[in-house]
Amino acid sequence: MLEQVLRAASKAPSGSNTQPWEIVVVDDAAKRAQIGDALRAIYESNEGLQQLISAGESSDDKTQRLMLKGARAFFSQLGKAPAMVIPCLYQLSSPTPDPASLLAGSSIYGAVQNLMLAARALGLGTVMTTAHAMLDADLRRILEIPDDATPVALIPIGYPDANFGPTTRKGTDEILRWNAWG
Repeated sequence: MLEQVLRAASKAPSGSNTQPWEIVVVDDAAKRAQIGDALRAIYESNEGLQQLISAGESSDDKTQRLMLKGARAFFSQLGKAPAMVIPCLYQLSSPTPDPASLLAGSSIYGAVQNLMLAARALGLGTVMTTAHAMLDADLRRILEIPDDATPVALIPIGYPDANFGPTTRKGTDEILRWNAWG
């Protein structure tokens, strides 16, 4: 199933069709545990993040409560995910050679979206997180990611504990503008 999901990612468009990515899949239990332990240590030492999550868990908004309950589980139990996917920009040239540029994302986030949609179609749960930024040094050490590769996300993947719930998104009447902004 992971290979199917990764094939879908590999078919995504990219700037000048360069496909400037490498995708690290972590299914080794010891490495998943190391990454999970590193993230949990960061969470446990970050009082502000703990307070933010705690406050949200008592929100009147059910969606907010569920999201932050999931965030707590993510920070404290990441190592239990059956696999993790770390997409990395690599040998980036188009539309920019700068991996820190917002434009660089246009050459990899289509692959990430394809991956996540394919996973969902197979009944697998994912979540695109930016936790890789908190773990950059740990990920590079544990996964031997070279300096010229730039992780852009950390995506746990596996069967969800519960059924997929409905998504809460803005309606098109709130986000669309026809022919001009005004």
